Amino acid sequence: MSAIEYLGIGPNDPIDEALERADAAGDLDGVLLDFPPGTYRLSDGFSISPDGDFGIVGPRATFRLDPDLRCEVKIHDLSRGLFEGFTFDQRAGRAAVSVLLSTDGHIDARDLTYRGTAAAVDDDQGALLRPVAENRTASIRIDDLHARGGTNAGSHAWVGSDPPPNHVAGGIVGAFVGRANEGVVQFVDPVLHGWENGLYATRTRGAVQVIGGRFVNNNNTAVRISGAESFCDGATIVLDAQRWPDSHPGAFTIGEIQGVSAVRLETGGLDKSGTQLRNLDVRAYAMQKCPGLVVYRGSAGAGRMRRCRLTNHLDGTPAIVIDPPGAGPYSAPPGSQAVRMDHIEIRGSMTSAPAVRGSTERPNSLLADSCIRIPDAGPADVRAVRTRNVGYGADCTASQRIDSQFGVPSDVPAIRNTTVQPPSPGPGLPGLGVLVGLGAITAYVMATLPPILREKFRS
Repeated sequence: MSAIEYLGIGPNDPIDEALERADAAGDLDGVLLDFPPGTYRLSDGFSISPDGDFGIVGPRATFRLDPDLRCEVKIHDLSRGLFEGFTFDQRAGRAAVSVLLSTDGHIDARDLTYRGTAAAVDDDQGALLRPVAENRTASIRIDDLHARGGTNAGSHAWVGSDPPPNHVAGGIVGAFVGRANEGVVQFVDPVLHGWENGLYATRTRGAVQVIGGRFVNNNNTAVRISGAESFCDGATIVLDAQRWPDSHPGAFTIGEIQGVSAVRLETGGLDKSGTQLRNLDVRAYAMQKCPGLVVYRGSAGAGRMRRCRLTNHLDGTPAIVIDPPGAGPYSAPPGSQAVRMDHIEIRGSMTSAPAVRGSTERPNSLLADSCIRIPDAGPADVRAVRTRNVGYGADCTASQRIDSQFGVPSDVPAIRNTTVQPPSPGPGLPGLGVLVGLGAITAYVMATLPPILREKFRS
């Protein structure tokens, strides 16, 4: 149904007020709102929790924040949800929006876009997107999230206290999955450029699965991830301080005051391990501070890395760093601490550091069937990690080269978590049967709706 007519929105009426009024009256329960192409005003944050199923679609619809508005949009406690096609425009002043989507069933979110930078202003502004699958059987799938904008190269930490010298508190994260999430959240082909962490997902008890996508110059880390049911598959990650736009707010460029990595594995004290990295294409061209392209922190526990290419032009920076168990602020999880890597290609002009720096306290870590192509490559470029069939430079053989294409994910089912019931009848609102096509074509499949909901959608 048309959101303009259903909500009674005038030309300059804020949609936040209209949505909260409708929710308070129970008029959003079981409703899919269709916003026609156009620009709609967001004057404040809002919090709604329709009973049952709810959705908002709006191909070519833009929700524009008022100047300097820092707000939170909360759409929570849904049974099933569908959110597709709309844009948040936060280009006015220091505006920024944080969107919380939570469900005890399933949510599909597709083609969501954020426009504009978001300056750090020493406040506790949340991540652009915060999905929460509320229990072990809940799930959220996010396709084609786009946020090319960026914050200043500050720090999301230190809000409410004195930051270290030259840090700017309040940097905004691209997407955050925290402790409230217990189910599985998938990010499919996200595009995140220039945020204070692209995807921060090491503080969740659930699973986070990254399938494809492109991460460019996200300060601190592009992807932070943990847990045996979590993986990052087929992502392309670029670190290049020379491409940090002058339009980004703040006094610092990326990597100037804070070390930047492509992938960091850690658990935040949740005793998780076993994350899989595969088919990654990591490219590091220029960065003043970088602890390593892929970093296993002391709390990461065991891990698996397969079919990845790491291009490293950063002198003094290892491509892979594996810290001793328990190093850092959190203890190591119980069980194996081995990191197993196979079919890894490390190349580039890097010098003055090993390609792989491991730990003698993880004695079963292994690099196998891999090739290292850096200047004067040799066995000394792999430290404190066992090797098997590893080639160096021109001596790499056919068995040490990788046939698969990098930056392309494997064939991953819709939900790769056995504790989660896959959506039925496919992407959309399971059981509700709403399928939204590409572009502006929207089809409603009504057969599975209870009569009362069917009448609401027909209206």
